[in-house]
This record gives sequence, structure tokens and C-alpha cells, in this order.
Amino acid sequence: MTLLEHGGSAAGRVIALRQSDGSIRWARNLPSRSESSPLLDRGKLYLGSENGTVYALSAHDGHVLWTYHAGGAVKASPTLKDGKLFFGDYGNHMQAVRESDGGLVWRVTEGGLLSSGSFYSTPAAVFGRVFVGNTDGRVYAFDERNGHLAWAHQTGNYVYSSPAVQYTPGLGATVYVGSYATCAAAGARGRSTRAPSTRSSPTACACT
Repeated sequence: MTLLEHGGSAAGRVIALRQSDGSIRWARNLPSRSESSPLLDRGKLYLGSENGTVYALSAHDGHVLWTYHAGGAVKASPTLKDGKLFFGDYGNHMQAVRESDGGLVWRVTEGGLLSSGSFYSTPAAVFGRVFVGNTDGRVYAFDERNGHLAWAHQTGNYVYSSPAVQYTPGLGATVYVGSYATCAAAGARGRSTRAPSTRSSPTACACT
């Protein structure tokens, strides 16, 4: 079990706990706090931090394998697909880096479209695209290969949650996402309908 911890200072810590009794296996101090849920894959641990550093750590002892410095705080968990890690940051960038060494594959800022919000959502990578929510209320779909923006759909308010994507009979490939204000449906090619919510609490949206 691996936990992220922070105290009253700006520093943070990653802790690995023994599953059987909760004792500490190892701990690594970080120069800044982390809200990013760790992603574990084949003995490596990936996580972001508030100073924009993305870490790859050894799951065995916590030593740093590589780091990547994003343009803003990385608060969501990275998503891994086909040897690439996908994540957004609070500098309004989406990026993909190599799982092996943290080398940059692509990094995009869609001009004014991405200037109004930040990426808190954990991306979903499927069907050749990377789907992610933003605090500007939009759900974005990027090309998995090069970061090209395929479409952006406005839900009406913050999208903090990670999209869920699947092929749904009768609908086709569909993106489901929670929003703070509205319920929306949008096609994979940008077709959309939207129904306002009567509640102030988060509602579910579907993009097909």
C-alpha cells in the first residue's frame, strides 16, 4: 500500500505501508505536496506533485527512477497506455511522456481555449484518444499519438472527475463524465445535446 502524506509545510512524502499490519516499508520525502493518486505498474510508481514534478519511483524501495517537470501543478493521477503516461497540469497543458524514461512525447496548449481552466481530472485513454475534464467546464478529447485536439464539449461547470469510456450498444463509443452543473451528451465527432440540471450538486453526462 502506498500513501501520499503532507503536513503543515509545503513539503510532502510518499509512504509504502505493509498490507498486513500498516508498518512502514519505506518513505520518501518530496519537495512539494502531492494530491496525485499513485499509479502502480510493473514495479514502478508514478505520481504528480504541486510543484509540477512528475515522479517515477521504484515500488520496491522508493528511489527515484526519473522526473519530468510540467508547466504547473499535477494534481491528478497519470494514465498509462502503450508505454506512455498522459496527464494535465494547472498550467493548462496536456502532455504525454514515455513510461521508460520520462521523455516528452507531446505537449499541447490550445491557445485561448485552454487558458481559462486547469486539469484536475485523471485522463481516460481509449479508442486512440485521451479524454479529460477541466475546471473550465469542458471535456477535451486529444489524439493519443500527437496531442491534436479532436473536440471539446462544454458541460457548464467544473469537471473534476475522470471520464469513463466504453462502447455502449445502441450508442456506440461513449464518454461518461460528471459535471457540477449540467447533463450533456456529445458525439465523438462533436455532435452534442445538453439538458440543464435542476440541482446544484454534480450530475452525470454522456458524450457519444
